[in-house]
Amino acid sequence: MKRTLCAAALSLMAAAAFSFEFEKPFFSGTTGFLTTIGNDREAEKFDPKAHAESYFAGQFDFSGKLFLRGEFYTLSDSVFEEQMDDHNAIFRVEELSATYKTTSSSASHYLTLFKGNYEPFGSDLFLQRQFGIAKISSNLTESYHGIEGTSIHPIYSLGASYTAHIEGDNAFAISFYKNKANQGPEKNNSAVNFDLRYAGIFEYLTVDTLAGFSFPVESKDEGSDDLISIKEIQMHAGINALFGRKKSLMLYTQLGIDKIILKKCETSDNSFNMKDLYLLVEPRLPVSDFYFNPSIFNFPAQTARDMIYLRTLLASHPLAENILGCNFNLVNENLYVGSTKITAGIHATVAMTDINNSELKDEPVETIKSAKKAFILTPHANMEVFGGVVTASFSLDTSEFNETPRNAFTASVGFKTSF
Repeated sequence: MKRTLCAAALSLMAAAAFSFEFEKPFFSGTTGFLTTIGNDREAEKFDPKAHAESYFAGQFDFSGKLFLRGEFYTLSDSVFEEQMDDHNAIFRVEELSATYKTTSSSASHYLTLFKGNYEPFGSDLFLQRQFGIAKISSNLTESYHGIEGTSIHPIYSLGASYTAHIEGDNAFAISFYKNKANQGPEKNNSAVNFDLRYAGIFEYLTVDTLAGFSFPVESKDEGSDDLISIKEIQMHAGINALFGRKKSLMLYTQLGIDKIILKKCETSDNSFNMKDLYLLVEPRLPVSDFYFNPSIFNFPAQTARDMIYLRTLLASHPLAENILGCNFNLVNENLYVGSTKITAGIHATVAMTDINNSELKDEPVETIKSAKKAFILTPHANMEVFGGVVTASFSLDTSEFNETPRNAFTASVGFKTSF
């Protein structure tokens, strides 16, 4: 499958380049860099350590008909180390894709071949590319892991997608892709996936929905009658929606359920697990020049590790499978220093980790009582400067402050810009 898709991608790009007669493309891009400073948790005394991550994403636009995109991400835990072993950073290709666009009397059609983390569900990327809307995602899930930020159903795959943007603000998409099997005992095998997606913009609703099927497969010996066997059938689904309008009462909702087993193999665990549930419910209440955004959430650890305001909690609880809690965010988006716009606010987060998910269904009260709890205060601010946005935050984990004060403080500074 991989060779076939790569050959098809090369043929598509070659044919498109020939048809455009090497017309000079229009290039646009975006980049971001974030540095986080906190104590080295493995040190026996106070020893600050800098953690850095950055991304670069670029697009070549050939006359609005062919789009070639690439995105690259780096992560480093040894920014200021004097001695380096084999490497001091991790580099990953987040996305390589080629999209060909055609139009008809009532719709625009997009055919895409991709490798990597392409328009993951739950991020704003699909909505922004199709409708050009402003950001709707929660500040709590703010991320510097690429332009897509965090997502409900993160993937890293090889596949193809067809999108139809019909008259009005409606878009439908079908995707086929191959990646690693989702979770459980089949995690070292591959999985073939099929997704259906719908997104729409209405007067009081912006919505992105997805439903898909995953087929974990196992390769067999060449002498076997069947070279590939389907281990089980899984389903994933979700919704990402904003109800209401800016400057009025709004409700932001994200819900995603992963690994719903429709047909299980002998080793399947069919019990519900909180690590397979992504949930965020966030009312946005306008109060004078402020927004008060209380929320409840459950984030799988895989996605929470990309969130600026929650990742420090996972650093102190590395074995946690999910984070369950509530957050209160008070933010003012209309502060100015001269002509420079500033957004400033504070997060107050109550969260639980190390939850025994296997006992949660039978003994929810006792399970919640025995979970590790934390209360985190995080003032944050964004400032528009130099054609981009500077982000700064300072985090205080009160549970760490009582136990190990040197691990209680974390500061982050980042910058994002487009060109």
